[in-house]
Amino acid sequence: MTNRAVQTAVLRVALAVATGAAATAAMTLIPLLLVERGRGCTIGNVFRGVTGWFVARDEVFGVRWVNLQLMSERLINPVQVGELPAWAEPPSAPYPVDDLYRVATLAAGWPLPSCSFRWIVVGKAQAFPMVAEADDQDTSISYATEDVFRGNRGGGPTETTVLWRGALANLMLYAGLAYLFLAWRGRAVVRRLDSV
Repeated sequence: MTNRAVQTAVLRVALAVATGAAATAAMTLIPLLLVERGRGCTIGNVFRGVTGWFVARDEVFGVRWVNLQLMSERLINPVQVGELPAWAEPPSAPYPVDDLYRVATLAAGWPLPSCSFRWIVVGKAQAFPMVAEADDQDTSISYATEDVFRGNRGGGPTETTVLWRGALANLMLYAGLAYLFLAWRGRAVVRRLDSV
């Protein structure tokens, strides 16, 4: 491999990684900006140890919403029932004795979530996120995206986390596609220059 070929390959990889990083950021931000309404939450239950949670879920392109509400009754024997994405798992016990303890998480990114925003609310003083049992409309996901940017519903998320596995997978996907495109266009340019 000649020195020029090595330089070209390095430049191609650097451009592909930069393009992949920009695309990952864009495909995290753009879906958040485009949310108008959800599809309508599905409501169910999950159990972690002796604790039960009501769970409401909604999803639109590039944005996922999981709203958990602590059940007041405790189980006698610990169980793990129901599936949640790792980014939506509730924090570890102990929990407040309040029956309106809520943990809601919004994750953004496409094709995999690369960032999450979490609200943790105790009691009735804060209306957003709403109680999971009643979260069956298609508005919570749009309210959450609005609250991420403006903080006018629940005062903004209490936690923001980069989901590294999703962010790196998205980066690799977009960088790989950019590299293939750059290699294809580079060959076309070389062929054109050779024919002149």
